[in-house]
Amino acid sequence: MRISEAVSQSGVPATTLRYYESIGLITTNRLSNGYRIYGEEVLERLSLIEAAKSLEMSLPQISTLFSVMDADTCTNVRETLHPQLANRLEEIDAHLNRLQVLRDRLLQAQRNVLDCPDGDYSCRSECLLVAAGSEEGQGQTCQK
Repeated sequence: MRISEAVSQSGVPATTLRYYESIGLITTNRLSNGYRIYGEEVLERLSLIEAAKSLEMSLPQISTLFSVMDADTCTNVRETLHPQLANRLEEIDAHLNRLQVLRDRLLQAQRNVLDCPDGDYSCRSECLLVAAGSEEGQGQTCQK
């Protein structure tokens, strides 16, 4: 199929197809007039690339995966991919933990702001945010 057909069937822009070809993720054949001809296998590769990108795999990681897929058995592909996915899951879990800590601190800061009394005096805003960032300061509210 020509590039326009590959674009139509895959939804991947022509510039991206050319880039993927330039870095070796996909291969094409050339006609005597220089036109690229894509085989059906390119659509499968593009689908795999999109699936890997949805898991936030980098193009170099995808390239490595394709090298293993092209040269090895399913067992070796599994042995290569499984640790990568496990490492990524560990990174995501650590990030989720940091986000949970941040969420808890923001909730505490929000409570502190709501607990600040009305008054004609200058508010000490540092007590609102400092208290939220430390465990010993939780529950501390703005005072005169």
